[in-house]
Amino acid sequence: MDEQRLETAMRQAQDACVVDVRGEIDLSTVPVFKDALGAATEKGSHVIINMTDVTYMDSSGFGTLLSAKKKLRSNGGSIHLVGCNEVIARMLHITRLNTIFNLHASEDDALRSLPVNGAAAANGSSSPAL
Repeated sequence: MDEQRLETAMRQAQDACVVDVRGEIDLSTVPVFKDALGAATEKGSHVIINMTDVTYMDSSGFGTLLSAKKKLRSNGGSIHLVGCNEVIARMLHITRLNTIFNLHASEDDALRSLPVNGAAAANGSSSPAL
């Protein structure tokens, strides 16, 4: 079944909810991705999405990321993308979505970039994504 092409798992790391994603994010699997991000945004204001094992993402996945960002914006939250492959990172840059999401090479980099004492996280890349 198509949903098996995408697996998600959620865990807590410091002050962030981490969503580990594995597989392809496309029109047929995006409901799984959307459910995972919805649950993560309910748990906290900072979400780290581990994209290391994502092999493909189409526009429905990018739209889901934007919806989650909009939901978190009202409470000063942030979304951090970790380990995007070269194609996904390039699409983020071409569409300028890299200015909306925080891109990181590793989860440790993302955790270090989380705001301290309620300070807002800076948008943009703290580590090269390409």
